[in-house]
Amino acid sequence: MKNVTVMSGMRASMPIMASYIALGIACGIVLYDAGVSVLAIFLMSALVYAGAAQFLTGSMVALGAAVPSVILMVFFLNLRHILMSASISRYVKNKSLGFLGLFGHTLSDESFGINYSRFQTEHWTANEAMVTSLLNYSAWTLSTVLGGIIGSQFTINTLIMNYALIAMFICMMVMQFVSKAHIIAGIVSVVLSVVLTAVLKHNIALVIATVLASFIGYYLENNAVEGGVKANE
Repeated sequence: MKNVTVMSGMRASMPIMASYIALGIACGIVLYDAGVSVLAIFLMSALVYAGAAQFLTGSMVALGAAVPSVILMVFFLNLRHILMSASISRYVKNKSLGFLGLFGHTLSDESFGINYSRFQTEHWTANEAMVTSLLNYSAWTLSTVLGGIIGSQFTINTLIMNYALIAMFICMMVMQFVSKAHIIAGIVSVVLSVVLTAVLKHNIALVIATVLASFIGYYLENNAVEGGVKANE
């Protein structure tokens, strides 16, 4: 892999890595306080790699939730990765199966957001996208482990991290407003989140709203692409 590719991916990933270090440490502390060992924190980050799901796991374990409930919630929360993978797959479709497997595993909300926007607005290669994803993945995994180690030695109030997490996701959402389909999906997600939370009175409402809004955005975007192709024909 060329040095210029590595440097491009590194520059793109720097803002995300910075936020991952803070949030990853907080996540590690939360998980350790919930009774998850440092080794388990490492395995969860390396094999699952889902920040929101890991925060959710820490909260549910602390509340005494059963393992099947935790697995089910994480499954539904991560369903959005199917749609993200489908959206970005056309930019890496010529790569090997091993490349696609690693790229898919290291895909996160933030990696998707920055790579997808760069694929659409500039000459961005699959290799640069891979470097970006791998660096973010490494930063998150190492930071959560560090958080677990810190949590084993000190008692730290992580309340401020709730606001940092929300701020980061708002920033990433705004960065993805590159078309009408994205804006509509964002508005639908907000409306559905409020309505379903009021009706269901459960956190599962946020998961349902996310999945439904993602499907709507994916449908609108595909129809826009197909309509443009037909118009050109």
